[in-house]
Amino acid sequence: MVEIKKRVFFDTNILVDVLVGNSRPSFKASLELFHAARKGLFEAFITTQSIIDAEFICRRSPGSRYMEFPLLMLNIMSFVNIIYIHAFSVEKALKNPSGDFEDDTQWFQANFEDLDVFVTSDRHLLARKNGEGPLIITPEGLVEKMT
Repeated sequence: MVEIKKRVFFDTNILVDVLVGNSRPSFKASLELFHAARKGLFEAFITTQSIIDAEFICRRSPGSRYMEFPLLMLNIMSFVNIIYIHAFSVEKALKNPSGDFEDDTQWFQANFEDLDVFVTSDRHLLARKNGEGPLIITPEGLVEKMT
């Protein structure tokens, strides 16, 4: 078994996978990661911005579990750490644009928090070079490393 790092950041799309459900390609892997976090296999983090964005996306997604959103989020918040995106992460994203401001602010905040792993299915973020900051990996990739 490969040892995984202990502090794992879930990008917004990972949260959306779980809330929208089976129609999302990474639903199964993302759900497995939330279950692993709940069991304490690693410490999970999301941002307040991810919660806000996830609600917006769920409200507009056919077949989502939007009516259950408050209950599901309160459940998730009981075992996932919630962090704020600070002004300095916004400033870094503005000064170092890569084409997706939301991705950049999430990345800079996870980097600032000194998190070990950044889980995303966003191709833009996956294209970043691993080396500086958290390891960037897909939900499927992290599930594979855990087994």
